[in-house]
Amino acid sequence: MSLLNAALAFGALAFTIPLVIHLFFRSRFKTVDWGAMYLLESVVRVNRRRMQVTNLLLLLLRCAIPVLLAFCLARPVWTGLRALAGDAPKTLVIAIDDSRSMSATPPGEPSRIEIAKQEIRTVLGDLTRRDEVMLVRSSRLGAVASKMGVSDALAKLRKIDSQGNAVSIGQLIDAAIVASEEGSYPRRQILVVSDFQSGAVDTATLEAARRIAETNRMAAETEGGTRLVIDLLDVGSRWDDLANVSVDAVSIDSPVVVSGRSGVYTATLRNSSDLPANDLRLIWSIDGKPLEPRVVSIDAKSTSTNRLTHTIDRAGIHEVAATIDRGDVLVDDNTRRVAVEVIDEVNVLLVEGGPSKEPLGGQADFLAIALSPFAFGGDDRPDPVRAAVVSPKQLDSAFAEHQPRVVILCGVGKLPDAARQRLATFVDQGGALVVFDGRNVRPDLYNQLWRGDDAELTFPATLGEIVGQVDVDSAAPEQSFAIDQPTTLYQPWKILSRGDTNPFSGVDLFAYRSLGIDQADQRDSTRRIVLLRTTDGAPLAVMDAVGEGTVVQFAVSAGAAWTNLPLRPVFLPLVQQLVLDLAGKRSDAMIQVGQPIVIAEQDWPVLNVDPTSQTRTAYSARTPSGQFEIQPPTAGDPIRLTATYAPGVYTIQKRVTDLQDPDKVAVAEIMRIATVDASESLLVDVSEERQQALATILNAGVFESAAVLQDADRSRSFGRELWRVILVVLLVALIAELWLQQNLLARRRITGGTP
Repeated sequence: MSLLNAALAFGALAFTIPLVIHLFFRSRFKTVDWGAMYLLESVVRVNRRRMQVTNLLLLLLRCAIPVLLAFCLARPVWTGLRALAGDAPKTLVIAIDDSRSMSATPPGEPSRIEIAKQEIRTVLGDLTRRDEVMLVRSSRLGAVASKMGVSDALAKLRKIDSQGNAVSIGQLIDAAIVASEEGSYPRRQILVVSDFQSGAVDTATLEAARRIAETNRMAAETEGGTRLVIDLLDVGSRWDDLANVSVDAVSIDSPVVVSGRSGVYTATLRNSSDLPANDLRLIWSIDGKPLEPRVVSIDAKSTSTNRLTHTIDRAGIHEVAATIDRGDVLVDDNTRRVAVEVIDEVNVLLVEGGPSKEPLGGQADFLAIALSPFAFGGDDRPDPVRAAVVSPKQLDSAFAEHQPRVVILCGVGKLPDAARQRLATFVDQGGALVVFDGRNVRPDLYNQLWRGDDAELTFPATLGEIVGQVDVDSAAPEQSFAIDQPTTLYQPWKILSRGDTNPFSGVDLFAYRSLGIDQADQRDSTRRIVLLRTTDGAPLAVMDAVGEGTVVQFAVSAGAAWTNLPLRPVFLPLVQQLVLDLAGKRSDAMIQVGQPIVIAEQDWPVLNVDPTSQTRTAYSARTPSGQFEIQPPTAGDPIRLTATYAPGVYTIQKRVTDLQDPDKVAVAEIMRIATVDASESLLVDVSEERQQALATILNAGVFESAAVLQDADRSRSFGRELWRVILVVLLVALIAELWLQQNLLARRRITGGTP
């Protein structure tokens, strides 16, 4: 045991005052002989003994009172057998959760992030000048935490907001431990401040906690090792019910959006309240321009969808947003955006392997009609696809002229080496390749590895023998096969089954190529899908991801030799939806908050600049936080923007100025939209059992206020203070002294002062 104010303990010597008073002023009496006194001798003897005991107790209490008061003021602490840190300087790492859920603001209450900041200020106010502080934010786990004093920490704390993405507590603690290793003092403390949402304390967090606890234990057991102290400050357990309405997602239903043609978008709305949300105003907007508001209602504890059909006339990347115009506990999730790439048209190369002079004699003829039905029908409406038919020998040179997004090989049996290399590179960089079978196809061409510039192309299935009758004229085939309904795993083909159980019920299949799919293939096959099968289960179409692109293999031809599928109404939507879906997979302008934006030189649109003139290139960024210039990168390096900590639209602009004519400026823009995961809108606190399990593993304390945390920290530093217990004993002694004194006076009155 030790004393925080040892000098005040000398006040215990004040106990001598009542002792001296008692010795000097104790009762003195004279003995007077009286004849009848012997009759009271026994009573007097008993009373004298009782009063002596009472006087002794009264003396002890009066001596104990100044002793207890002195020890109470000296603040004794119980240290046990531990070596305590005392007032040694420490490194305090504050790991603060600044995800979106921390901005929840109940009516009449401050937000969770403001409560967290106030509690942190209280903790910082208890530090000394020698202590150092490090701040770790969940939205910036990759940033290097700098060491600072209390005043600098308070200044940085004022700038913290809550717009980050969902991060597990395990990741946050890991980042705090990495930061603490750079601390100046061996005494280190990590304070995790969060609302502890259910998704943030997952199984991975508990596993990380076990690893952290084991590492901490081993470090403490080493010679001179110091145990890392971890505390959890929960600012999310103050409210039981947080009703919230949110826009969880805005999706693009159209496989690809073409300028001048309608695109379909869907907003998913959620009501987390126990009461229905009626008559909400939903506002769709395109590039920040609002459309006519809509009125929607959402049942209690449920979701709803709202669909928008709209035409965008200008090609490029556009912002489509849905906003619920309602104030609730979490306003930031009332708006969600999606980046939409609008193209003028989809360029498709059709490579004809068996050309014919007869109408509809080649496979490419059927595909060209299916992909451009308005043009062949004499309709003035624009087709979303522009198809060009080339021969295998023309394929390599046709790339520069048409810049295709999709290449379709129609029964191609021979392909030059240069064309195979170009296709391998094309697919690896995000292009789509579709292969239809035919009588001229040689299996060994597709069963081998195609190599391009730093790229390899392996087809998802191995070509085998042809099953059935290849050429069917007027005679009835000996056998035919039926096509099963399309898989539900492929979203674009869901429209094929609308109003029809099996859209291929009227399709006759006379022959198909046997496709071998290696289930033991070590490549990542999570994106491999069998799109079509016969009713016997034989695969007819297989899709797989290769590099950044996609390859689709058909076991049938696109002509009428093997099947009447090209002559059936289902063929047009089947081919169009497939091609539009493949063409739309190249652009991804959506990022998560905190994810860096990287733009390579080849990603910029081609600018109309005279190559012979001297130019100056400058870059700038327009973000939700403001606009600023970007330092031009070294030649060949991409543009990098890492400060994407707020959700919203980020526009990177490239300006090329002609030095001889400064008024001649070519401008290109690339847009990215940063979003926060919808899980941050659920506002479901972690269960008490799981939170306690986390604290038990880490040997950490869970606190709901900084005051309780400070008491626990003082106990760890100096021991458990006993002054409260001594104060209670002091009060009991004062009351006992008063009672005894009153009792003694009363007895003296009864006995007439006889001792």
